[in-house]
Amino acid sequence: MKIQRLIQQFIERIQTSNHLSPLLPEERVYIRFEWENGDIVFAISKNGTEKGEEADEQRLLTIRGSAEAIHALLTGELKLQQQMRLKELSVVGSFRHMLLLESIFHLGKPYLSIN
Repeated sequence: MKIQRLIQQFIERIQTSNHLSPLLPEERVYIRFEWENGDIVFAISKNGTEKGEEADEQRLLTIRGSAEAIHALLTGELKLQQQMRLKELSVVGSFRHMLLLESIFHLGKPYLSIN
C-alpha cells in the first residue's frame, strides 16, 4: 500500500477515535514524513487534522526513513522508538512531541477484528 494512503488512513483514525481526543494538543503539532520519493506534512490538534504545506518550525516533528520503515510504523508492526534504535527512522523535533506522537501511533494503530 502506498505511504500516502497509509497516512490518510492514520489521519482518519485520529479523527474518528474518541479515545485519542484527550491526547491531542490544543495547538497544532505538525508532522512531516519524508521517504525516498516523497514527503507529506499534516497537522494534528483538538480542532482536527489537516494536510498542510507550511509548518511552524517550533511545533514540527520530521520523521525520515525508507518507505518500508514508515509503512511498519503506520501499520503498527514496529514502534517509533524501536525503529529509531534500529536506525530505520530518524526524528527531528522536540522530545515532547515525539512522545506524544508515539502514544498516538500506538493507541491509533489499526487492529484486526476477529469475527
